[in-house]
Amino acid sequence: MTKPDHRTEPGEPTFEGVLVKLAKTGTDFSNSEIAALSLASPEDKQLFARYWAEMAEPRKAQVLGRMLELAEEDANLDFSPLYHILLEDPLAPVRAGAVQGLWENEDPSLIRRFIPLMENDPDAGVRAAAAQGLGQFVLMAEHGKLRREIRDQLLEKLLAVFGNSEEKDEVRRRALESVSFLSCPEVRQAILDSYDSPDPFVRGSALFAAGRNLDPGWLDMLLDELSSDNPEHRYEAVVACGEYEDELAVPQLIRLTLDADVEVKMAAITALGKIGGAEAKQHLRDLTESDDSAVAEMAVQALNDMVTDDEVMDLLADENGPVQGG
Repeated sequence: MTKPDHRTEPGEPTFEGVLVKLAKTGTDFSNSEIAALSLASPEDKQLFARYWAEMAEPRKAQVLGRMLELAEEDANLDFSPLYHILLEDPLAPVRAGAVQGLWENEDPSLIRRFIPLMENDPDAGVRAAAAQGLGQFVLMAEHGKLRREIRDQLLEKLLAVFGNSEEKDEVRRRALESVSFLSCPEVRQAILDSYDSPDPFVRGSALFAAGRNLDPGWLDMLLDELSSDNPEHRYEAVVACGEYEDELAVPQLIRLTLDADVEVKMAAITALGKIGGAEAKQHLRDLTESDDSAVAEMAVQALNDMVTDDEVMDLLADENGPVQGG
């Protein structure tokens, strides 16, 4: 007797039916058919591995790309069981895509998969993706959600990659960005070393890392970089200042809402919404009247986020009495 497919809704494509269609290069497939691959069972995974091995390289890229797009658009779709299989694919773009698909998966067992990929994969793109994917686990470790020995392992492995002068800069940068969540002297020194680099991309990673590290000692550096001639550095400094939520940055961020670089301009508006305060709020209100519809829309969103934060503070004050300052 044939085992029924675990999806039994009338009209829904079956898991194996979708795989049969995907295996035929040149045939079109729909989003609903790709969605049918979500939440694969152990039996589904075996089927997927068998059919995937027979797919042509362009077809693999096409299918994986659609999986990543749909998962980004719909949080209910979960292709994680299949991404685990794709981590072993002979094609580097497939391995890198699988790692990317698992970036938001908080299963600590992935640490044992990502570290070897970061250290040993023959493709630098895969190594960089794996280093980047470890960042969420570093953040979990910093918040005490992982055992101390796991935190220490992540610190050791990521700093070793960052310190390897023979490694590609992209991989070293991603390792630094991931380890930067940790509050410790070794990480601070690594950020300083990157900031001293003559390479503008490495320097940009140092600013990004400072925004994750949230050590108050970085604030002066970030405020200085708000006036950088390099728009990427200005952008990273703006985003980082938003994370620090320090009103010292507000005057410069107001100036940067007129920046020639669109990404810097939009990031400055968002950062003002995160920081808040009377001066930031008034400027955002002014920007809602901008002739630039994108600027006006972003200002409205920033104000909405600010109002939400204010409401939370008011609620806390109502429940517990006045909120005490630092």
